[in-house]
Amino acid sequence: MQELKVATLCSLITAFVFSIFSIVFYYGDWDRLLVVSLLGFFLGLIAAPELDPKAFKRACLFQLLSGMVSGGVIGWILCPDQICILIAIVAGGLLGWTAPFWLKLIPIP
Repeated sequence: MQELKVATLCSLITAFVFSIFSIVFYYGDWDRLLVVSLLGFFLGLIAAPELDPKAFKRACLFQLLSGMVSGGVIGWILCPDQICILIAIVAGGLLGWTAPFWLKLIPIP
C-alpha cells in the first residue's frame, strides 16, 4: 500500500509541475496540456522508486511495467495504430528498465 501512495504522490506532483509550465508557455493548447500532463504523470510514476526506494519491494519490475503502460498510453494518444502502440510499449519498457541509470543524471531538488 505504501508503494501506491508514494507512486501516486510523485506522479501527481510531477504532472502538476509539467502542466503549469505548459499552461504558462502554451495557454489555450489543451491537447498539448493533456500530453504534457500525462508525460509528467508517467515520468513521476517511473521515478517514484528512485525517490523513495524503501517503499518499493520490486522497484525494477515496477519501473518496467510503469514504462510499458506509459508508453502504451502515450502511443495510443499520439498514434492509435497498433504498430505505433507496440513500438511505444517497447520503448516505454526500455525507459522503465533503464530508469535506475538515467534518473540519477536528472538534478532533482
